[in-house]
Amino acid sequence: MLLEDLYRPRWHERMVDVITDMVDGVITDDEVMLQEIQKWLNSDTRKNMLTGERYYLNQPDILEDKVQPIDWKSNQKLTHDFVKKLVNQKIGYLLSKEPSFGTENEEFHDVLTDRFDRGLLKKIKNVGKEAINKGIAYLYPYISETGRLSFTKFPSEQIIPNWADNEHMEVLSFCRVYEETYYDGRQEKIRTKVEFYHENGIQFFLLEAGKLIPDVEAGIEAPHFYIGDTGHNWEKIPLIHFKYNEEEQPLIDSIKELIDNYNLQASTNADLLADTPNFIYKLVNYGGQDLAEFLSDLQKYRAVKTDENGDVDKLQADIRTEAVEKELDRNRNSIYEFGRGVDTRDVNLRDASGVALRFRYSDLDMDCNILEAEFQSSIEHMLWFITHYYLMTEGQDFTEESVNVVFNRDIIISEPEAIESCEKSVGILDDKTIRENHPWYTDAVEERLKQQKAEEERAYAEYADEFSRKQAEDVSDDGE
Repeated sequence: MLLEDLYRPRWHERMVDVITDMVDGVITDDEVMLQEIQKWLNSDTRKNMLTGERYYLNQPDILEDKVQPIDWKSNQKLTHDFVKKLVNQKIGYLLSKEPSFGTENEEFHDVLTDRFDRGLLKKIKNVGKEAINKGIAYLYPYISETGRLSFTKFPSEQIIPNWADNEHMEVLSFCRVYEETYYDGRQEKIRTKVEFYHENGIQFFLLEAGKLIPDVEAGIEAPHFYIGDTGHNWEKIPLIHFKYNEEEQPLIDSIKELIDNYNLQASTNADLLADTPNFIYKLVNYGGQDLAEFLSDLQKYRAVKTDENGDVDKLQADIRTEAVEKELDRNRNSIYEFGRGVDTRDVNLRDASGVALRFRYSDLDMDCNILEAEFQSSIEHMLWFITHYYLMTEGQDFTEESVNVVFNRDIIISEPEAIESCEKSVGILDDKTIRENHPWYTDAVEERLKQQKAEEERAYAEYADEFSRKQAEDVSDDGE
């Protein structure tokens, strides 16, 4: 035995130290979640979401960035609400009308009509607005206190999804991180809450001092939902995503620099007009004390004093803004081109025919085609929760029913041309197809036609009865 062996730790003691070091070096699930939360809060994706919302609210960078160091100079900060106009244009074009649900099961059709009421359709419109502003938006299905399946919108910047695939089609779990205001005695405070949704339920945490601690007040852990006093978990993670496009890229990414330049050019031009006077006085051998006395004499007496060989003249200020106006027009055209919208200021829209209108709306239509494809997939995801809710609560099984979701667009058309086309289609297409393509057609038309047909049949029946009675009276008179 060597001398150093006497002071060396025994084998089992060394192994305990090795195992302890290994355990201490293993990262826990909570630590992984904390790292993901911190990474998300500082990510460019989240910052872009907040920027998109800020520009929609007409709070662009120029409100903070344009600073003039000289006191007397104007510091105009003109903002132009292009984002809101483009976003509302897309939402109004695609989601302003109620969608149609095509299914052969009449009972299921009635269920869908009941579920997609005005309140839910309004939420879908709001989700569409958020998806365009932030690239992606989320609806959360839950059971209300009355036991009814409901949906609420989670702000996109609060959600950290754990995707199952690279195409971001299925969510394995997600975190919701948000701030909540509460009162500690009489003092208002803010705390950060974390909710972790997974296949076995929901866990609640508080984020304090860079650590996750269980939220005892929220209950620490709970199932996805309750029916009565019984807790249940969905077979799918309760999160429905609505994308603006496959890349989840918000609209602001394409037009932010253009809007910033437009605001800057317009504001700078306004400063120039405000700071440059219409003319400048040129004084030679002025006989007064200072410029204040000169202006006072000019306003009061319409005359000024001059010394020998003195003179007063005016220099006309030459303000040229044509180049700025051209730059603004070019910039505006680019905003609508890359924002894929329609500039309603375009005078060529006023008397455009049907073909010309479709051409003017082609960019908007193509962008809404992409949005529609994404939303159709999301609505199908919503239908999964709706059908399984009815299976669970009502015993009605619609899970295998196929549904065709059609978004009825608010298309700008030339009404006279559309009506003429309908008239020319009589005998070629069935009556209902012709009616559906008529510019004045709504779902109420079918009900009114049924009422009209019933009234006509009733009138015909009354006429037939009266005619038969009259004939009977005539026969009776002839027999006498």
